[in-house]
Amino acid sequence: MDQIKIGKFISASRKNKNLTQEQLAEKLGVSKNAVSKWERGINFLDVSILEPLCKELDITLNELFAGEPLKEKDIIKQSEITIIDILKNQIKKINKYKIIFTILIISVLVLFITLSKNILIEKGILIDENLKYTQKYTQNSIGNVNVDYFENISIDFEIGANKYGIAVFKNPKKALKRLKKDYNKGIKLIQKEFSLLPLSNFNYKTYGTYGWQVTLGTEEEKKQAKFVSTFMDIYENSFR
Repeated sequence: MDQIKIGKFISASRKNKNLTQEQLAEKLGVSKNAVSKWERGINFLDVSILEPLCKELDITLNELFAGEPLKEKDIIKQSEITIIDILKNQIKKINKYKIIFTILIISVLVLFITLSKNILIEKGILIDENLKYTQKYTQNSIGNVNVDYFENISIDFEIGANKYGIAVFKNPKKALKRLKKDYNKGIKLIQKEFSLLPLSNFNYKTYGTYGWQVTLGTEEEKKQAKFVSTFMDIYENSFR
């Protein structure tokens, strides 16, 4: 690892957050002198400080070790570089068995940090903080969503916009629960006609795709199925 590069990155990230060395030190429970030494590449951070520092500076662990912002496609590559760099530093200090243990722990942590969050967001288990409802949906927002249409159906379908101005349900979990209750016939029709598993956050996009394509069922069931697709157009915005 290039401590000088990492130090400059810490300094730049701190300034981007409009924090002084003293303010950052206070948030992390360390001295200003410690922060100064990190930024000058004199000392490297203690392991216990890594996560809190990344959180305060709004950077990832991979970016910290790289000493620069990373694009998503570079994360895996940087994870491998980080593991190699850590091993080079540790090999002088610990015996063979501790090295093996360190490899396993670091590998698991890096893979978990790199992959798990994105997978959980993609599968609808977690909501990306950047995609959550933060503001009112207005005519200046992205798209052309009839907010009144949804809200007249149920208050649980109340719509706002995220930080990017994209329409999202204010409470996606509550909205999906209401959909399952009030539009159960349409959901069952989609499931039966296209041989799907019960609707969940693992397959909601599939229901959104097939809701428009139903041909069986009563007119009421087909109407509900089409609403399911309309609903999913908004629902998925919280996850992708």
